[in-house]
Amino acid sequence: MGEKEDNIEDNIEELSVNEEDKKQFLEELKNKNLEEEKKLEELKNKELEEQKKLEEEKARFEEEQKKRELEEQNKQVEHINEDVPNKTEPSENKSSEKNGTLMRNFKISFIDTAVSAVVSIAALYLFDLILRLIFGYYVSDMKGVFIILFIVILILYPVIMKSSKLNKTLGEKFSKTTSIERKD
Repeated sequence: MGEKEDNIEDNIEELSVNEEDKKQFLEELKNKNLEEEKKLEELKNKELEEQKKLEEEKARFEEEQKKRELEEQNKQVEHINEDVPNKTEPSENKSSEKNGTLMRNFKISFIDTAVSAVVSIAALYLFDLILRLIFGYYVSDMKGVFIILFIVILILYPVIMKSSKLNKTLGEKFSKTTSIERKD
């Protein structure tokens, strides 16, 4: 039994040595973990600083772009302002023109629409006559064909008359005025 007691004492000593080794090992692990945590924090801080720098650079770049755009717009505005001459017309001429403009424009529009309607009727009967004599058919829906012809002639009439020798529509000729197109 004496040997067992010696073995137990040896085991106890070994256990106490093992416990000391464990404590020392645990302390080393804690130290390593603390060092790694510090390194991770440093890396995170560096990444945050880099992100801040990138954001600042982006902000600077955007500000520079905005400044450039504003400069370009200012140059364009200055260019446009230089191109547009200063026109000063007496207000008396404008007010006298405005008084008769509405009635004149109504008269021009009425005459042009009437001319388009007369031409549409003539084109309708001519079309019906050609269909009857050559092909043996006739126009059964006169109103529908008239509306189609009227719309087409109403659109084409001013274009054709402005490109002709007169350079005016009949309404403009009879009212002795010309319509002025705006230049945008």
